[in-house]
Amino acid sequence: MAYSKLKKVLLALATTVCFSAIAEDVVIPDLGPAGVRGMSVIQEKNYGGYFIRKANGAGIISSDPVLTEYINTVGQNLVMHAQNVYFPFEFFLSADRSLNASAFLGGKVQVNAGLFHYAENEDEFASVLAHEVTHVTQRHIARFIEDQMDRSSMTIASIVGAIAIALINPTIGAAAITSTTGALAQANINFTRYNESEADRIGLQVLYNSGYNPMAMSELFRKLLSMQGNLNPAFAMLIDHPLSEIRVAEAYNAARLLPKRNNSKNPNYMFAKARVDVRYMNYDLKELEKRIEKSTKVNEHYRNYALALINLEKHNFDVAESYLNKLNLPRNDFVLDVMTDIDLGRNRGQNAISRLHSIYVDKPSDGAIVLNLANAYIETKQGNNAVRVLNKYLEKHPDSPLANEMLVRAYFMTKDKCSAYQAAAWNSVLKANYNMSNRFLTDALHLCEGSTREIVRAKFKKFNDLRQFDEQFEKKNN
Repeated sequence: MAYSKLKKVLLALATTVCFSAIAEDVVIPDLGPAGVRGMSVIQEKNYGGYFIRKANGAGIISSDPVLTEYINTVGQNLVMHAQNVYFPFEFFLSADRSLNASAFLGGKVQVNAGLFHYAENEDEFASVLAHEVTHVTQRHIARFIEDQMDRSSMTIASIVGAIAIALINPTIGAAAITSTTGALAQANINFTRYNESEADRIGLQVLYNSGYNPMAMSELFRKLLSMQGNLNPAFAMLIDHPLSEIRVAEAYNAARLLPKRNNSKNPNYMFAKARVDVRYMNYDLKELEKRIEKSTKVNEHYRNYALALINLEKHNFDVAESYLNKLNLPRNDFVLDVMTDIDLGRNRGQNAISRLHSIYVDKPSDGAIVLNLANAYIETKQGNNAVRVLNKYLEKHPDSPLANEMLVRAYFMTKDKCSAYQAAAWNSVLKANYNMSNRFLTDALHLCEGSTREIVRAKFKKFNDLRQFDEQFEKKNN
């Protein structure tokens, strides 16, 4: 099989909004959550952790706390209404401007910034995430790996490694797939179609159970179908995986059997769209501003938030604030994020702290609030307060790269180098940079005293275990 077809087989399982046609005579049973011979649930979770460390190290994951919080709010709502959930899900943002999202082993779901740009409403956006959640809960990638093991002498590591590399860096992944997984050429494309159809069907029910308009999936499919043949790189997946009238019709007919529901009116989706357009889509902001101001069809939430962001970029703080005031949502995460930047830009950090802290008391787990508050503490040289809120947040979110990076800064600000180097070591582990992690722990060992030195020694062991897992995995992959 030619590489182009092989790439379709492999990436269709690892990427979302997979646009492969569905054969008319395919019967779609529910695979359910039965175990996979080639991979246990624990193994799948460990491979997911490996993928996140490598994605962090490659700079794939965006550190936008507001969009990350929003994506996880939508995603976790879907997970809560899904079945066969065996491990915690993690949704993260990629700055990639193409229309796509990707599911990987262990509940790791990457959401491209471009998905916000092209999906018109929250229901369409959620339909893609529901599809991805289903790929994970139905263990489609694990089943694909098992299928390939049955067809060849390939190991789990070599197949998982190729998928992970292809997601993190498609160019490098192409070479990895070509050189190490030639046996995948025997894969049957119907296997991909089979799982895509199941992800549509079960994902649609998850979408509905989560409170969204079930018609959103077919509406998004229909728009994508009209783009068939579009040579814009943003729609590359349409070229590799053409969408069919059959798939659109199946999604529409399934949605018709469910009670009608209007699209979500959540203003946060329009804020997210505006944020992506201003900060990720590489627009000329002057031209974007003119276009928004002249249009009579732009959603008001989108308009005011986009113009606030554009004026923030120009340091027109009074104008930016005036657009935020029109929204009349002073406790909204998206609004608070920009107001914090405005206050810090005016050297009024204490205003930001007072505003954020009153909301933090009610929402101590909201990443957007916590990280904005911590940043305001750091910018106003209140390192101890930043350490306090960050450590509390990291108790539940220990793998947050941005929170850990801020914690390192806060510790150094308080002159607590023993804790700073330990935090820096863990932050390096999150990026699979184990050599740097060992150097930081060595520095900590020289500075820490008493029982803390034993804690540092224990971290050497813990981090080394992760390193050995990664290295053994990669050795098998090679």
